[in-house]
Amino acid sequence: MGSATPVPETANLPLRIDTILQVRTSLLKQAFGGLSGIYKTSKSSPVRVRIQGCEGDQRGWEGHASHDNALLHYDSQHYTAWKMEIPDRAHLFEAGAFGENIVSENLSEDNVCIGDILRLGKEVVVQVSKPRPPCYKLNHRFEVRDMSLRSQNANRTGWYYRVLKEGSIQPGDAIVLVERNYPQWTITKVQKKLYKDVKEETAMKELAYLPELGDEIRNMFLNRWTKKIFVDEKQRLQGAKEDLFQWTRYRLIRKTRETPRICSFTFEAITTISTPVKVEPGSHIRVKLGEGGKFVRAYSVVSGDSKQFQLGVAHDRGKPRGGSEYLHDVVKTGDILSFSDMASEFPLEINAKYHVLIAGGIGITAFIASARHLQELGIGFHLYYAIRATADKAFGHLIDNFGTTVTILDGSKGQRLNLPKIISRQTMVRTSTYVDLIV
Repeated sequence: MGSATPVPETANLPLRIDTILQVRTSLLKQAFGGLSGIYKTSKSSPVRVRIQGCEGDQRGWEGHASHDNALLHYDSQHYTAWKMEIPDRAHLFEAGAFGENIVSENLSEDNVCIGDILRLGKEVVVQVSKPRPPCYKLNHRFEVRDMSLRSQNANRTGWYYRVLKEGSIQPGDAIVLVERNYPQWTITKVQKKLYKDVKEETAMKELAYLPELGDEIRNMFLNRWTKKIFVDEKQRLQGAKEDLFQWTRYRLIRKTRETPRICSFTFEAITTISTPVKVEPGSHIRVKLGEGGKFVRAYSVVSGDSKQFQLGVAHDRGKPRGGSEYLHDVVKTGDILSFSDMASEFPLEINAKYHVLIAGGIGITAFIASARHLQELGIGFHLYYAIRATADKAFGHLIDNFGTTVTILDGSKGQRLNLPKIISRQTMVRTSTYVDLIV
């Protein structure tokens, strides 16, 4: 992982210290047995920032509605470290995965201080309010039982801003340090006093009366200093559930060969589901595989709902312990497997007027539900599907329903997926185009 550039304690201010790479927002979605706003999408157009936070951004818990929690910022370089440390979950560690509103690569917990006043773009002014106290939902998000604790111990939590001046921000905007009054209190140092040096009275007293520190954290220090009350953090870090997911048992009712490498699997719930949840764009589901359900794999949901749904899985013979081999070679019609609730981690950009969907091979499974959703809403789109040969076209009976909005690129006929040409042609003739790509 690269190291962040230090920000001088004393410098001629204002000083440009970083650049916004992404601005991300999300409406509430069903996740982790409730509602969550962690699955945010990157916005290409300007986003309005109010005192409460970004427009179009929602939070699932009332405690997050404080003005001290208006915006969450996370250092994108942390994701490289997480991938190295937890390689079997590397596919989940992508920018935005911690639910942040702002992504950048220079600022980190080591060089951001409580009370720092920053200008984002030309209009928005914010102030660093507090470290992000990681909670048990990160365990669910990354399928790692102690992910919240790992984040806390590594000081890779992100930090919050309160908004001092409203306006709009977008990717490419400068992040400018306007004022710094507490260079001694970086986010990392505050976290150390929160979770490690918890009885250091001098620091406890100073932080208890630091007015720029967010109320939630400041009151924790105040209670420690004046009442000797230390909050038990177990509930925040672990939650109330023993398992990361709610599991439902499904029976395999149909197994179909789609291509030489890809099979479709149709599962039906054993128990009655009174209100089925429809498959959304980007929906995926986790399944317990192996003897005793010893390993868990996630797959995109092609069609259906939580009562009956269809998956598409490519047989990867290069991974003898993988889920694909187990599903292809071991699981047979009538077998019962345990599945999690469906979740949408790859939603569509709702503000785009036109979508370009680009898939190759098994990647098509992530886009069939998206294409159907756009077709039902009457939103323009075009799906490019690259295959090696005609025999490799999977789910043809579903793809053919999209008519002329699909282009099949057959490699055996010399047809190639020319991304620059596709993207430039679509964006030149249409505005607000959003490109989704899985190859």
